[in-house]
Amino acid sequence: MFISRILAAAALAVLPLSSQAVAVGPDVAVQRAVDAVLAKHGGEQISPNQVRWADGGAVTTIQDPSKWGDPSTCAYGNFCVYTGSGYVGNRTDFYNCRAYTYYDDFWSYVNNQTGHTVAVLYSDQGSDPFYTPGAWHGQFTWNGLNYSAIKPC
Repeated sequence: MFISRILAAAALAVLPLSSQAVAVGPDVAVQRAVDAVLAKHGGEQISPNQVRWADGGAVTTIQDPSKWGDPSTCAYGNFCVYTGSGYVGNRTDFYNCRAYTYYDDFWSYVNNQTGHTVAVLYSDQGSDPFYTPGAWHGQFTWNGLNYSAIKPC
């Protein structure tokens, strides 16, 4: 019996990780999402759930689900895109006035810039750019596919 326990433990130890049950807590899930943003945009992790992009001027936040659906998460002076409709999911805040390469899909946005500033969304299909309404403006549902760049001003 003792030998069979040792053999069972040895067999389990050599199984690939994917076949073992591994609990993934919220901290691990958030870090995986942060790592994915870092892999795509470079930069640095500036908090447990935020990445400042390598080229500066943009920060992606892995939002706590309790903040989902709240357009006020987009700080004054920023143009923000959300990975889900209804201001849900990860949020990227753009705060410098220049064009950013952005091939990620987004499904809602908030223009919370100063005055009546307009953001410009550039299509990767060669069509004319889309100009958002001036600030303050939120788009609860937006088909953010096929855009290759965002200029928040």
